[in-house]
Amino acid sequence: MKRLGLNYLAGAVLFGSLCFTGVAMAQPEKISVGFEKLRFIVAGDDRTSQDGMYNNNGTIVPESIIYEGTTYVPVRKVGEMLKMPVEWDGITKTVSIGAVTVDIKDAKGSVIGQAALSQGVNGVNIDVEASGLTPGKHGFHLHQNPIAGNDFATAGGHFNPLGKKHGLHSTEGHHMGDLQNLEIAADGTVKAHMHLEGVTLEKGKDNSVWGKALIVHAKEDDGVTDPSGNSGDRIAGASIVELAK
Repeated sequence: MKRLGLNYLAGAVLFGSLCFTGVAMAQPEKISVGFEKLRFIVAGDDRTSQDGMYNNNGTIVPESIIYEGTTYVPVRKVGEMLKMPVEWDGITKTVSIGAVTVDIKDAKGSVIGQAALSQGVNGVNIDVEASGLTPGKHGFHLHQNPIAGNDFATAGGHFNPLGKKHGLHSTEGHHMGDLQNLEIAADGTVKAHMHLEGVTLEKGKDNSVWGKALIVHAKEDDGVTDPSGNSGDRIAGASIVELAK
């Protein structure tokens, strides 16, 4: 048997899952619910459910739908099977698997990039791609509130549940939301990978990134000055909020 890579498997199952949208509009008599247990092997790990059912946001439902002889796996089952977050944006009709992607907007509300958040070891990985920024170093932090009405001030201060002082170079510890500076290239673009230790993508946890915001500042964060590293005005940001269902 040919061993498929995790990315290949995820893409294949996702394609089947997305097709389920069309199945819902098909003739009812051609649809049957699959109660037979499916077997899922992901990267050599058996992630098969015990009874052919799974928990769909508190409701126990079948893990598959059969339409004209083809089995379709619901989107949330993909996330459960791969042990990765699955988010659905009902506005843009976008499914994200393995990473939560949020838009980065400037002060005018224009989207200038995205930040992809994925669960890592002891923290969350953040992959940033953006353009239209001033070249040089810019302070970059996780703030305690989401952005309201494109007013970056509504994001509040840095996420700091342990009451630390600001700065990755601070001798008194640092805010949980402190990140390295973003380094913007001469053409105004940035592509950066960062790791924010101590936080999680798991909802409902005190250290969850949900309900927070990523903020880009006008100047470089000096890494020590409390409370924000003398990093200046807030010029761009992204709210990490649950998208419409």
